[in-house]
Amino acid sequence: MITIKHEGCILCVGCSAVCPVNAIELKGTRMEHYAEKCIDCALCVKACPANVIKMVKKDGV
Repeated sequence: MITIKHEGCILCVGCSAVCPVNAIELKGTRMEHYAEKCIDCALCVKACPANVIKMVKKDGV
């Protein structure tokens, strides 16, 4: 699962562009992540130039 630190997000939508299952999209002034769609591929983590997307364990740790 991923987390997005919204305060540092530059809204480049790079994460959304590389997501193969459309689990991230721009909604207003923030990127929204849909955990139920996410396949934990981490492509968004690699694509984020602001380094605000991180992989976390599903239990939140």
